[in-house]
Amino acid sequence: MLKCHMVTLIPSSVSHWFDGVKRNYPVTCHQNCLQLHLGCQKNILEIYIQQTLLTKKMSTGIIYDNRMVEHKCLWDLNYNEKPERFTSILQRCEELQLLNRCLHLKPRAATKEELLMVHTPEMISILKNTAGFSDEGALEQLSSKYDFLYIHPSTYDLSLLAAGSTVELVSNILDGKIKNGMAVIRPPGHHAMKSEYCGYCFYNNVAIAAQYALETQGLKRILIVDWDIHHGQATQQMFYDDPRVLYFSIHGYQNGAFWPHLRESDYHNIGRGAGLGYNINVPMNEIKMGNSDYMAIFHELLLPIAYEFNPELVIVSAGYDAALGCPEGEMEVTPACYSHFTNSLMGLANGRLAVVLEGGYCLKSLSEGAALTLRNLLGDPVPLIQNLDAPKRSAQQAIMSVMYVLRRHWNCLQHLEEFNVQEIKDPMNLPENKFWPRIEFVGSDEKPETYATRDICPAQDPKVAAELDAQLDALIASTCLDVQPNRVGFTANPAEPIVAQLEIIQRCHMIQTERSQTSIAEETSGFFRNLIGSILDGKCRSGIAIVDKSSENLIKTLKYAVDSRGTKNVMFIDMRIHPDCEIQRSFQEDVRILCASLYSGLALDDVEFVGLNDSKRYIVNIGLQPNCGDAEIFSSFFRVLLPIAYQFGPQLIVIAADSSGNISAEGFGQIIHLLTSIAEGRLSVTFENSLVINSSLSRIKSCVQALLGEPIGMPGEIHHRLDATSVCTIRTVNKAHNPYWNALQFNLQVPDVNVLVPPFMNDEKVLRYNPELLHS
Repeated sequence: MLKCHMVTLIPSSVSHWFDGVKRNYPVTCHQNCLQLHLGCQKNILEIYIQQTLLTKKMSTGIIYDNRMVEHKCLWDLNYNEKPERFTSILQRCEELQLLNRCLHLKPRAATKEELLMVHTPEMISILKNTAGFSDEGALEQLSSKYDFLYIHPSTYDLSLLAAGSTVELVSNILDGKIKNGMAVIRPPGHHAMKSEYCGYCFYNNVAIAAQYALETQGLKRILIVDWDIHHGQATQQMFYDDPRVLYFSIHGYQNGAFWPHLRESDYHNIGRGAGLGYNINVPMNEIKMGNSDYMAIFHELLLPIAYEFNPELVIVSAGYDAALGCPEGEMEVTPACYSHFTNSLMGLANGRLAVVLEGGYCLKSLSEGAALTLRNLLGDPVPLIQNLDAPKRSAQQAIMSVMYVLRRHWNCLQHLEEFNVQEIKDPMNLPENKFWPRIEFVGSDEKPETYATRDICPAQDPKVAAELDAQLDALIASTCLDVQPNRVGFTANPAEPIVAQLEIIQRCHMIQTERSQTSIAEETSGFFRNLIGSILDGKCRSGIAIVDKSSENLIKTLKYAVDSRGTKNVMFIDMRIHPDCEIQRSFQEDVRILCASLYSGLALDDVEFVGLNDSKRYIVNIGLQPNCGDAEIFSSFFRVLLPIAYQFGPQLIVIAADSSGNISAEGFGQIIHLLTSIAEGRLSVTFENSLVINSSLSRIKSCVQALLGEPIGMPGEIHHRLDATSVCTIRTVNKAHNPYWNALQFNLQVPDVNVLVPPFMNDEKVLRYNPELLHS
């Protein structure tokens, strides 16, 4: 990339990137390049241009249409679903210079054929007849037939535009024109049923796009993640018996007291027929749920099941009404946490991820959460969130309930330990280590003939709103959004043989260290220290080192990070098949370094050993056997290491790896990707030079791909049933660390039979609405 004073020259082969840039910056042609006058935006755009050229492809698309501001309620201006939702998101994305980094897709209306994939002809004609209709009274009367709805003269056209734009986004992803993308659209869609409008929604944007992918693109596995605070009951209904679509919803429920007040929103609704086990609801039964509760759901349920399902496409119904400040959800998820949700899903489906706007009614948390989601899709670092704590008891109960009803359907949930219900005299007074699922519904099964159309949106107390606004301001101001000039650093001693064998390494930033006259060990230590220094100095986000005598050098480098650089929390993960006990011995009393190892073979091999004196809890030995593969390793991370890491809150993660063991190259890369959500992506991976042989080159390549943000293949052995010995080992480690890490709250025993049916439960309405429970 050539530079001159205030100008950057970019090869015209990436000129399509400038469709968005040209709106705000002057662009002129210069031979075979485009000349962009960057002005004050120079630094961040230059970094993005450099990284775009290195990855050799456009990655993120965005689609929206400014006409979407026309849709509004004519008779009640206090409706929460209002045009400002749309404009606030675009404004914040513009402030963060995100829109100009995206490939702008052309919005379009959905065709009649696309709508009919999931809706009835009457659903089309009723709304079509309102297009341009100016009788406000008649529009309100029609709206009153549907729950939480208003119709504007522009609604029909804009509903077509929202649905068609969602299909267009998915189509571009599946055609390989973009890797991922976001649809900033309204009206939303996930409450729109087959033959009924509902909850601000007219056509089910996500369901239409998913059905389009199934019917026209031949996809066989689609994951829909719905993190809107309101259950997407319509999306659930459309795919309830379809095993090709895994629908996963996290939503407010309050035992049916929370809108939409439906029995079908509870955890025991898991699908029907061939789709049994492919519908997953995680109902939240109290307000003020936050980051700890949601990340526990991701680690214990969503991610293990998603990796086992192995989707070909991921679509997110992205509502931001569980965010702090939203009057409808009254939850406390911080805007930055949505980046963690997004990044954890980006490893799936070769990175094919479509994020589609649904709800969110606090403009500040909505716009910030959506902007940070888009920022993460673009590959920027995942911002830090406050160290997680224990999930609330009601979150624990919801997660355990879902595990219980799904444990026969997913291998990743086979770790649950069961107890004999015949030994229980009173299910209401169980020991602390046992869990008994319950179903409670306080809503109503009756539907009114007409619905209120005015003054129906919750309003916040002005004092509460001001306090929440101040909290959001503080969170936004304290969130670091720095982007390092180099995404991945690389150092090796020597570097030339590895670079010659793996072309992808040429796209890393080479960390140079002058050769010293000291010993080879000291020289190697210098190489590794320099890489860590580049990461801590903000020159590189992450890095890979291939060095000699890695254990000795790891000890020196870890001491350098905490002693010389003042790094407060460092997490070291030993993924080598033969871990070195010297590293743990060196830091077993140091509270600044958390040492974890995957495999057995340590002198400190007792998996119940957690450290000494004040450093108890900072030694985590999983103790897997060498023959364990991807399924067991992923279970170790989801059930132990990731929850602990989020609670520990490291500023740096250091991983030692080698070529042995049964973890696949793809599995290794996926683990690295999952860890990039932590410590703002400050992650260093080291391989021992003498062990770098052909079998480990694929792991190094997969590691580089993960750190560069490139798509990684899925592990082939993650679907099999967990090894019984490993299940016991992980369970033991979990129990040993539970007193020290209160994020580990899910090691409870569950009933060995179905207790949701007679004689254990005798609610005839449960079986009437869920006859499949008799067969689960």
